[in-house]
Amino acid sequence: MPYSDYPHGTIAARGEEIYHHQLREKIESIHKGKFLTIDIETGDYEIDADEVASSMRLLEKHPEAVIYCLRIGFPAAHRIGFKISGSTQ
Repeated sequence: MPYSDYPHGTIAARGEEIYHHQLREKIESIHKGKFLTIDIETGDYEIDADEVASSMRLLEKHPEAVIYCLRIGFPAAHRIGFKISGSTQ
């Protein structure tokens, strides 16, 4: 993927706009939990359970793509952190 001259935040804003206005209704119920990779310049996209696979397929079709990736139906693509379980004393 080439270096992007887009200002900070523009790629994410455009990707979210495409998702919410053009794709969400069509794909969310069918592909929830999978990764959606969008070329923000063409609107073309790929969906896969593997984030890298969806990105690579999109880049094969559009080598100069400026991509935005999200997990369909979730507020974040990845979870960071840990879970503490209580003791039974």
